[in-house]
Amino acid sequence: MRFRTPDYYGDFRCIADQCQDNCCIGWEIDIDEDTAAYYRNVGGDFGERLRRNISDGCFTLGEDERCPFLNSRNLCDIYTTLGEAHLCQICTDHPRYYEWFGDIKEGGVGLCCEAAARLILSRDMAIVESDITEDPTDPPDLTVFERLSYDRNVLLQFIAENDLPEAVQLLLDYAEKRQALIDMDNWDTADLYHEEIPVNAPQPEEILSFLCTLEPMSPDWIPRLERIKEVLPTVGDIPKEDYPELRRIAGYFLFRYYLKAVDDLDVLSRVKLTAVCTWVVSMLWRCRRAETGKCSFEDKVLDAKSLSKEIEYNEENLDALLDASYELECMSTAQLKGLFKKI
Repeated sequence: MRFRTPDYYGDFRCIADQCQDNCCIGWEIDIDEDTAAYYRNVGGDFGERLRRNISDGCFTLGEDERCPFLNSRNLCDIYTTLGEAHLCQICTDHPRYYEWFGDIKEGGVGLCCEAAARLILSRDMAIVESDITEDPTDPPDLTVFERLSYDRNVLLQFIAENDLPEAVQLLLDYAEKRQALIDMDNWDTADLYHEEIPVNAPQPEEILSFLCTLEPMSPDWIPRLERIKEVLPTVGDIPKEDYPELRRIAGYFLFRYYLKAVDDLDVLSRVKLTAVCTWVVSMLWRCRRAETGKCSFEDKVLDAKSLSKEIEYNEENLDALLDASYELECMSTAQLKGLFKKI
């Protein structure tokens, strides 16, 4: 099997107790059956502690929604007592993610992790492949998969070769026309590079109001969105100094989500997801500058992580945003292009 990843994938390292957030706080942690079976047979006091703190296939969160095995130093007692090999699968993998397409496996590291976000924002993404020993899954429709893979390469090229505003407008334009062809069962590429979709005046307040209706993962998220509304009239265009990191964020979303359309043939909502998330991150940075006069690289990392946590790592929020990309006028292709039009 071929394993395809961003080139920074192998450089990820968990920073454990040095992380300003913690993936062992506030998350329901499912335990896979193989690990659960092992935990049922661990002896001694630690085995008793394991079984006492597992309920319905999950660790029972304690005070402040902390995993019961996260100690006072923010280190994992299972890791230090039983070893890394006996972490449950989700704890072993996170923040890594994977998709399988027959004899191709794709993987990356999620933006919701502080250490992963530093990698993603600091490097232009190159996609690399290697051979791995793993059984293939059922193959997708190869014609669809090859066409979507071609599309994704085109979209990533748009990002690499254009300034951020123009790149996102090209992504949206291409996806709108591609979706129209898909809906007619037509995979032709001939007309995808002309007849641009018009740019309409955006409604950023409406997008922010919609995001405020989603379930917040952190108590400060909705107040931050409300503050963005307050500064909207004064922040101006996206500063050029932010283009490199925002291009990398857009590339991350495209790599992670575009090929999921092999199952449902919905490319447009995933490109709109890319545009909305990239724009919100840019607004978090612009709002921060309006309030404090500065936005460091570390600030950018933490803001991107916050957006990812709120949208990507709440399945209901992610689905709601994908649905809204068709249902709300403020998320029409023409209006989303308007978010990135230079004044």
